[in-house]
Amino acid sequence: MYGPMIWTDTLAPSLDDFAALARKAFDDLPADFRLQAGEVVFRVDDFASEEVLDDLGIEDPFELTGLYQSVDLGRRSVLGPASEPSMVFLYRRPILDEWCERGDVSIGDLIAHVLVHELGKVASVIVEQPIGAREGRAGLIAPALEDFAEVAGGALENLPSAIKSAVGNIQIRIEEFADAETLDALEIADAFELTGVYEGVDLTRRSVFDPIPWSSSIRLFRRPILDEWSEGEVGFRSLVEHVLVHEIAHHFGFNDAGIEHVEHS
Repeated sequence: MYGPMIWTDTLAPSLDDFAALARKAFDDLPADFRLQAGEVVFRVDDFASEEVLDDLGIEDPFELTGLYQSVDLGRRSVLGPASEPSMVFLYRRPILDEWCERGDVSIGDLIAHVLVHELGKVASVIVEQPIGAREGRAGLIAPALEDFAEVAGGALENLPSAIKSAVGNIQIRIEEFADAETLDALEIADAFELTGVYEGVDLTRRSVFDPIPWSSSIRLFRRPILDEWSEGEVGFRSLVEHVLVHEIAHHFGFNDAGIEHVEHS
């Protein structure tokens, strides 16, 4: 099983990871179920095609996690196998989205659940969702709020001493999404577009005559960060650190253009 520290810089499961996990889940199913399902080919895409979504009357691609495509068992000849193998499509991003939302199921078990759901449409054998200890990548549970706090806290501690001293006492808070008030204030319609926010008075606007220290905080938003992480191009720790540093830069009075300049220099 994966422990908390696996989230140091883990990449999101790739298309190839999903294909391997789907094959393992199928091989672990009861023999009579696999016999009725026959030969199965797995195809993993990030999302269903627009044509498939239109045919099913689905507008949001995140709503479709899998699709069975073949001639069902009732139309197969009893005298021989199907003329062609069944195909099960699994859609990586919607599955990862559900995995992140639930936060209490391993990626291996969730893929197995989607697989059984699709094959169950054509096989008469009822199979419960396989739940149990899974090893390796199959046992991966979505990063929790505590995992975010651990990585962000470590990143804050590892800042250069001069910057850490200048930052001073700043609180880090981890939430699922930004609240409606925050989104409205920033004129952001989609909560997934906001990964973090700095709240407080930046150092360039503080006065040496202020009688008490100003309180500042950085809020990181779990689901939007995981949504970006699911694209698979950057490790978990690197992404959390990037968002944190981005917000700390606001603490020093940089605007977004200035931050981008610093990050590319």
